[in-house]
Amino acid sequence: MSQGGHIVKPSGKRKTWAIIYRDPTGAQQWEGKFKKRNEAQARLNEILSTIDKGTYARPSSVTFEKFAEDWLAGRRQIRGSTESGYGSIINKQLVPRLGAIAVSALRFEHVDAAVSGMIEDELSSKTIHNTVTLLRTMLAGKRGPSAMRRGFAFQDPTLGLELPPLESRRITPPTPEQVWALIGAAKELGGLGYALAYMGAFTGVRRNEALGLRFNDIEWFGNEVNVRHAISKRRGTDGAHKWEWHVGPPKSRKSLRRIAATESVMKMLADLKVGKPDGAFIFPGDCNGFIDPDKFDAEVWKPIAEKAGMAATRFHDLRHFFASQLIAQGETAAYVRDQMGHSSIKVTFDTYGHLFPGRGKEASARYEKSMADARVRHKAEAGVSNPLAIDGEGGPEGTVTN
Repeated sequence: MSQGGHIVKPSGKRKTWAIIYRDPTGAQQWEGKFKKRNEAQARLNEILSTIDKGTYARPSSVTFEKFAEDWLAGRRQIRGSTESGYGSIINKQLVPRLGAIAVSALRFEHVDAAVSGMIEDELSSKTIHNTVTLLRTMLAGKRGPSAMRRGFAFQDPTLGLELPPLESRRITPPTPEQVWALIGAAKELGGLGYALAYMGAFTGVRRNEALGLRFNDIEWFGNEVNVRHAISKRRGTDGAHKWEWHVGPPKSRKSLRRIAATESVMKMLADLKVGKPDGAFIFPGDCNGFIDPDKFDAEVWKPIAEKAGMAATRFHDLRHFFASQLIAQGETAAYVRDQMGHSSIKVTFDTYGHLFPGRGKEASARYEKSMADARVRHKAEAGVSNPLAIDGEGGPEGTVTN
């Protein structure tokens, strides 16, 4: 049976449109806060269509805060570090701005107001983009328990949002002199910091990849470091901690890679191997056999950077340095991509494209010569005995050169 409904105009203090209709049981339903009449009409048409087709679902009163909690708990195929990052965005940005609103009632104006609030709070454009991307995934994502898949929402309120432009930030790697200062400071301080700093500078491994390396990851006769694992987060299993560190797969499938190691790196690794079994961690610690990444940052790397007079430098900057040196040595972008473990060559160019040497002058010279040679051939084929004499050798058409 065809159903009916109508649109309620704004009146009094209410400045938004609403719709009223009867659900399949005959109960009257109301939905409001549509900014424009055509939005209300579109929603009413959608509801009446689902009623006619027998697929109608009554709007849920679940708040965004409750939905977000369930959504995060229901994700199965994300790394612990990703889950932690999602949780941070949800708790710091989304719940304070949207938490009390029913998911079914979320509209464009709510999300737009949340974005305006983030801009007023002077959050970086990258943080704003990441927040909106996560919200879109939660509400309308094709994978996982999104609000639309669970019947909590019927439209994507993030569509049409105007976001601040992303700020372009060029990476400036440390210089070779600065890297040697860091390595020297690490050597003076003693401990495993020296070997880790050296490994970072000469292989470009990520911090958690380095901490997860075992001696059986080294190709001793091939001079390669085989990245097969990384330290990552997962939900705590001891009942006392929300998160715990464990050895898991690296960041992505492309992160599984073999890095060519220099002779000095191989010698250093061989020295560390003396008296230790193949399965031992190269950089052992008291966190399940490896160094706790947070402890590494605070107790190993921070003193090194401060002693070198480079307190703001991160271990990750050694990775950028490694890439910059490969580029400076003339290695191809494809080789840099493979050694860095990037997901695509686009990532390599997006990150380090400005470091590749400019070849504009050489390219333009080759183009000029190619066109000049073609002009000579063209005039020769046209039967001109001295084609260079017509246009002036080396000059544009119609010019004379002396």
